[in-house]
Amino acid sequence: MTDSRNHDYWNHNVAHHARIVRAMPPHCRSALDVGCGDGLLAQKLAARATWVVALDASPEMAVQARRRTAGLDVEVVEADFLAAVRDGVLPRHSFSFVTSVAALHHMDPEPALQAMASLLEPGSRLAVAGLAMSRSALDWLIAAAQLPVVHGIRLAHGGKSGPDGMPVSFDAIPSWAQSKQTALEALPGARWHRTLQLRYLIEWTAPGRAPIGLRQAPAARTAHTAGEPPAMH
Repeated sequence: MTDSRNHDYWNHNVAHHARIVRAMPPHCRSALDVGCGDGLLAQKLAARATWVVALDASPEMAVQARRRTAGLDVEVVEADFLAAVRDGVLPRHSFSFVTSVAALHHMDPEPALQAMASLLEPGSRLAVAGLAMSRSALDWLIAAAQLPVVHGIRLAHGGKSGPDGMPVSFDAIPSWAQSKQTALEALPGARWHRTLQLRYLIEWTAPGRAPIGLRQAPAARTAHTAGEPPAMH
């Protein structure tokens, strides 16, 4: 049986992992990956953070994430994100870093961004990579100009690949203008910009400054035992 922890791959989501990891604060105490998929990004976050929570609503993805992050200080939570925040499974103001890659369109985006922000400690960081669709002449021109670069990057990495069982849905992907408007309304002061591969990146820092002592303190665990489904009320 192949050890998934040693099986890396490349696709348009993985292309954003390096930027996500660079956005992490120094001495990152706790990190949350919303829509973690098979846990590849969570595995990378664990190299920089003291403790990582990897959340996904898909049972199949949660199983793969647990397999990939076995032996690391990563807690995999199988749950709907907004329900987990509402029910206190994910404690508010308890994470130094929150991220999500290509999962925002599977949720109600504005409440989801606001919920992610509510989980951050003062002065902590959020980095979200999302999908957008071209629906204007300008959008299509930009996409056409990027195409040779995108194709070259794909060839350099041997083409796209990824884990089996990843949920795919294109029905709710917003336009570029919609995604930017949602981000700026949900997170005043956020930075939003287009990237390649039909993706955009949102970066935001929570107001305030975390005390130095809190940055080094042990992370608050989620309200359930690692590896077990959260108790929903």
